[in-house]
Amino acid sequence: MNLIDSFNLLLAQRQVMLSSFQCMPKNVEDNTQSLLVILNMIQQKNDIAWPLLNAKNRSEIIDAFVTDKRYSLIDKVVILPLLLKIHLKNQVLEQVNIIQTLFASHLLDTGQCGSTFAFMASQLEFDKVNFTASNKTPEQIQQYILFCIYQGKRLKRTDGIDTPHSSRSTLTSLYLEMLMINIHDPLKIYRLFSELDYCHSALFEVFITSLDEPMVTQVFNLMSQNTDLTLRVIELMGYSGFSQFVPFLARAMQQPTQTLIAFRSLRTILGAELDQAVPYQWQFEEDEAERCEYLQFYSAKLLHRWMLLAPKIPEVRLINGIEVNVASIDKIINNSSPVHQKVAFLHKLRLKNVVNITPQRAKIAL
Repeated sequence: MNLIDSFNLLLAQRQVMLSSFQCMPKNVEDNTQSLLVILNMIQQKNDIAWPLLNAKNRSEIIDAFVTDKRYSLIDKVVILPLLLKIHLKNQVLEQVNIIQTLFASHLLDTGQCGSTFAFMASQLEFDKVNFTASNKTPEQIQQYILFCIYQGKRLKRTDGIDTPHSSRSTLTSLYLEMLMINIHDPLKIYRLFSELDYCHSALFEVFITSLDEPMVTQVFNLMSQNTDLTLRVIELMGYSGFSQFVPFLARAMQQPTQTLIAFRSLRTILGAELDQAVPYQWQFEEDEAERCEYLQFYSAKLLHRWMLLAPKIPEVRLINGIEVNVASIDKIINNSSPVHQKVAFLHKLRLKNVVNITPQRAKIAL
């Protein structure tokens, strides 16, 4: 196997890791280190057939990131931080310049990348990334706002969804609303998400995890009126972390069309606690058909066990079986699977309203 093949195999493994409950932070760290070592070796060969992997300075990195057709955007956001670490490790301003340029590039289709690029950029921990909405597409503006949200930046409520703006799309206004320190009228916000067919978005996940239990239950009840959103409701129950949803999810796991997604939500909430009712080996049986059968069988046991335990357990939010609060959130992030980490990150935004130590206001010209 040559270096390129080895590198691509590691990229493929990483994508599997990020959706796995059986992966731990150390596994991702090892994968990152292996990618870095091999990328360094590839760069020494300087094969022009692979421009992104051989980019060495600001202009080459930007050009290759935008134009390279060999890699998906999901893979590119793994490769970009590696390139920055190799060539611009201590040059923060140069790194910021690259991110700013990519946010502003009309050649990069940010509308197709979901939250991938915005999340990657937020993890680079820059204090400031300049951006202006002038001559930008709505998708570019929305990606930047999502980046600000992921950084934990918030705007004071001087302008939001209730204030019309002739040059602003309804969707952009929704993004701005989620950037505010406090959300006004969550049910109105949900209706807007629904009208825009945006309930499967990363922004909606930020919205759901920001709600308390009575409000999120109201939203789920409204969503349940649309059968096309049934699986999304089950998925987001896991994101919410509310233990009150465990009985509903146990019953959903009995339904063949809902078994796997209900399991993922239960595993997200309960973590290893689920092993007390469902044997670990059957939770991760390789044969999917057999796995579903076992999960459906043991769901009744889980439901029975939970009925006995529920009166003794306070109504709290759980991620990976740990109560979610300011004191525990970093522990959850540092010691859990990538699936749990993703959800815990959203709750950290809710708990602290900021990812960085010092709260910052986002400055955006809109």
